[in-house]
Amino acid sequence: MNRDDKDADNDMPEQIENASSQGFTLDPKVMADAEAPVLVMDAQGTPLFANKNAMSFANGIREGLFPEINKLVMRAITTPGGVVELLTFEVQRGTAALELTALPMADNRVLLLPRDVSMDRNLRDALIDSRQRYRDIVEVSSAFAWETDETGNFVFVSPRGALGFKAENLVGRSPLEFLLDTADQDSEIVFRSQKAVRDVPIWLRRANGSAACLAVSSTPVYTRDGRWTGTRGLAHDITEQRRRESEIATARNRDRLMTYIVRTMRDEIDPTLVLKGAADASARALACAGCAIFRRSDTSDEIEIVACHGPDDLDPIAKQALKKLGKTDDTFEAEIDEYRVLAQRCHYHQRANGAVVFIFNADHPAPNEGERAIMTEVSDQIGIAIEQAAQHDRIVTLSRTDGLTGLLNRRAFFDELTRRHARLLHEDMPASLMYVDMDNFKLVNDVHGHQTGDEAILALTQILLENTRPIDLVARLGGDEFVIWLDGADMATASQRARILLDKSAALSSFSGAKDQPLGISVGIAIREPDSKEPLEQLVLRADQTMYQVKKHGKGSFGIAAPPGSDDPAKIED
Repeated sequence: MNRDDKDADNDMPEQIENASSQGFTLDPKVMADAEAPVLVMDAQGTPLFANKNAMSFANGIREGLFPEINKLVMRAITTPGGVVELLTFEVQRGTAALELTALPMADNRVLLLPRDVSMDRNLRDALIDSRQRYRDIVEVSSAFAWETDETGNFVFVSPRGALGFKAENLVGRSPLEFLLDTADQDSEIVFRSQKAVRDVPIWLRRANGSAACLAVSSTPVYTRDGRWTGTRGLAHDITEQRRRESEIATARNRDRLMTYIVRTMRDEIDPTLVLKGAADASARALACAGCAIFRRSDTSDEIEIVACHGPDDLDPIAKQALKKLGKTDDTFEAEIDEYRVLAQRCHYHQRANGAVVFIFNADHPAPNEGERAIMTEVSDQIGIAIEQAAQHDRIVTLSRTDGLTGLLNRRAFFDELTRRHARLLHEDMPASLMYVDMDNFKLVNDVHGHQTGDEAILALTQILLENTRPIDLVARLGGDEFVIWLDGADMATASQRARILLDKSAALSSFSGAKDQPLGISVGIAIREPDSKEPLEQLVLRADQTMYQVKKHGKGSFGIAAPPGSDDPAKIED
């Protein structure tokens, strides 16, 4: 500021005082001591006076930093009552906003009262931005904002509404009206919370009646004096998330149960025990009262029960379900007596080979989707297990039977004979062992060939089967040698059976290789008396040796071995 300016400022109170009679009445001392900036401008916009708080602003005007002031002064001189204008100026740290009040004075002077409103303006802009930001977030968010009053009713809901309802249809209503479970205490706590809660799952009813799960967060609203007036918060729809979580949990549970069932089946080696294990494991996994497995026979179309878990009185229930299943496609579900029954057909390579019946108590909840999926997978696994059991049976049959005749082979016969002989050691019963050998069989092969020889063996097989009981053991030991075990047969019974076989074997003569050497049989018999302690090996030896003695005697007859320990020869019957 130059000397003239300083003199002008010092003279200003006197000038203002002299001008007071022509305009505003001003107190120079009050203006000089005022906390707010005060300036007096001439008509050209030059500061004539500035108090201590306006000095820097006056200097800026003199330096031409605020050319807008000149226009403002001219307007104030010509405008009765003065002018109030908001001007924005570029400053070092950005922008500054000044509210300038210009009041006309005498002698074309202007009283200028600047007020810095930068902070107010920034706060207002920030508030506007904040409100806009909140509005935008609410509008684009899948969550909806809400507020309840002290009665628990909605007083505000996001403009988009919620649960398929418009906002105006929710305001004034209680959130409890939309609960699926009216006994859910958490819901009332959330919507009328007097402390902050976060992500509480609440199940509500949509406008279309479907269920929706919302994760609700809320915070209480208090007045300045600490009085609770309501609650506000956000609710986010997590229905799809819950559905996925439920599906994952169901799949994991199904995998766990199926792993348990399959592992139980695989831990068994015997196919029959595999099916028994499958029935037991399935019943435990599904909390069944019983589980029955049926298998179709390889030789007939009949289905028989091969494994069952549960009380014996459930077998008739399972069989009724199986009968009903036969009249439907692949599944059957109904209530039988006091049980809920589900039956499913088992397949292997698209061929039905059995069925599995799941039996639940009547008060058991209906199986859900996951449990039904387990039943379907179990029936598939059982279909495979049934086929494996059938394959095992076929292999066992092949290993135990003679390939040509279908009779027991040597190994299978002696395995079974050992068991039966051991049982006789504890029973007061006789038994007879008969060795049967074809006479002149070699000549049949030499003259007619092996095919005719096989036909002759099959013809004798038929004779033996037709003239023995189902409980008797009949086997082909090899070549033209056969053996028969007669349970409960004493000497008289064995002799009568031998005569019948000899009589029936006369039909074999048609296969003879020569008329003077007819095809027939020789039979050696060893009798086991009820109180005998004779070893099995000795019994077999007596029967075999007796058969050879008959052949030496002349063939075509039977002989009965002497009792064990006797030196007498076998008794040959012509």
